[in-house]
Amino acid sequence: MPNEIDTAKLAAALRDKRSKNDLRVRAAAKEIGDVSPSTLSRVEQGNLPDLDTYLRLCRWLERSPEYFATGTHARPSNEVRLPDDVIVQLRADRTLDERTRDALVTMIRTAYAAAKRGDIDDEATHG
Repeated sequence: MPNEIDTAKLAAALRDKRSKNDLRVRAAAKEIGDVSPSTLSRVEQGNLPDLDTYLRLCRWLERSPEYFATGTHARPSNEVRLPDDVIVQLRADRTLDERTRDALVTMIRTAYAAAKRGDIDDEATHG
């Protein structure tokens, strides 16, 4: 089966980066370069971009084009970047309502930030 682009995952990654950087569509499109705000909006709605746009979006997202591919050999195993991968998956999950997704994203970011600072006690994580 040929690889295809997971447009829901791509859309979620775009929305997440815009949200994280507090960027509106127009500002993000300008930052990406050579992508119109309307094209960016369409991709965020799950539409497939053309190849040039797709490659620009991947560069802006700091992801390889294979990251959003589906299929057997879609993603190199060494390209896992937590918590971003978890957050992208949560944003792509349409079974969760927006408030729940936002709460989970906040919890994940808070937990990772605390772990990075060394604020999480071993007893709290091991019970």
